[in-house]
Amino acid sequence: MDTGTTHIPSADPTALSRLSAAIESALAQRGAAGRSVVFACIGTDRSTGDALGPLVGQKLQRLGMDAAHVLGTLEDPLHALNMADRLAPVLSGPDRPLVVAVDAALGPLASVGSITVRQGGIRPGQGVGKALPEIGEISVTGTVNVQARGLDAQVLQSTRLFLVQQMAEQIGISCWWGLRSVLRDAAEELQAARAA
Repeated sequence: MDTGTTHIPSADPTALSRLSAAIESALAQRGAAGRSVVFACIGTDRSTGDALGPLVGQKLQRLGMDAAHVLGTLEDPLHALNMADRLAPVLSGPDRPLVVAVDAALGPLASVGSITVRQGGIRPGQGVGKALPEIGEISVTGTVNVQARGLDAQVLQSTRLFLVQQMAEQIGISCWWGLRSVLRDAAEELQAARAA
């Protein structure tokens, strides 16, 4: 297994703490303490399985994260039709933010319900045959159902909402906690340096 990749079954009783630690580590490695962080929560509320990203975005906003740092919610989803327009202003500024891409995935039966955190972006829409540009420096994906080749769009439509909601809660809390921990640690280090 690649050391930059962490796979966590969402049903694991330690999933929340393990996921938070994995996201905190990935953010720290990419310098999140000194950069703006934007969560690109990809998907649509028109498909149960593909609603993972917008549900995570919703959770992040409910936890108090500023809307400027969350792209993709149930109210305003980030999807194939608006992705380029929504990401362009964020990525075109002089200080490029650290983008964390969050998306649903399809995979083998044994992976359903697992959450993966890895360094590097994701290509959203691959599971349903769309060719979109890679997004993010860190990716968080939740495997919401089995991959069925030509039937992937139908599989996403028939995914259990309970699983998607459960995974979105875990990912949202973990992203919020991971970023908060990185920023807290940086503030403590700065304070200690000033005191020395």
